[in-house]
Amino acid sequence: MKYFILIFLLLKAMPTRKIAAGVFFSLLLFESVFIAPVNALNAKELYQLCSSFPLNSRCQGYEAPISLDNRSGKKGDCILKKHDLEKRGNCKINVNETGITVYQEMGERLEIINDKKSTRIIQIFPNNISRIEYREDEKDNTDARVVNTLLFGITGFLLTPNKKISEIQINYASATPEDTSQEQQSMDYLRIFVGRGTGREMRSQLEKITGLQAETPQATKLAN
Repeated sequence: MKYFILIFLLLKAMPTRKIAAGVFFSLLLFESVFIAPVNALNAKELYQLCSSFPLNSRCQGYEAPISLDNRSGKKGDCILKKHDLEKRGNCKINVNETGITVYQEMGERLEIINDKKSTRIIQIFPNNISRIEYREDEKDNTDARVVNTLLFGITGFLLTPNKKISEIQINYASATPEDTSQEQQSMDYLRIFVGRGTGREMRSQLEKITGLQAETPQATKLAN
């Protein structure tokens, strides 16, 4: 806009229309050649700008991708079923008195975050949870056992047992606590696979914040 104001002033001041026209087109050329490339940032430049200066006008509506490494919580593997679609990915889970926050990997690896995947946020409120299922099982660890046997012989084989894990399924209504109509709610679930110690701790936290007793169906054998 400041360039067009300058042009207007020049047009008023110049005695000769030809000179004014020359200035006008020169300024237009300057804007198209030099100004436009500054405004046209690529993905990496935009990420760097908005990570450092999130209040910059060019960052309005921009959400910078964040890798799982830069999220907080307990590591695990999550399956989210929402609107009849299941999505599985590595995740981190936080459980506190306000509810459950899950950061789950999604999409392709991005160069701007060191070839890591970005993460999405899933939030579940305690009042929306209708059921908790808890299972304990062992996950086959054959691949690691083979590698350790090749490296360390029989000692490596004996010291590589199956992984002891917990599986927690949380059935919930995907709506805010204020939304009570059936049209606004969809019964979905989050299934979490974590280490045995983490799973037991998480079960206790979930029972505390929801007032529900976790059900313990028979475990099913889990593959890699």
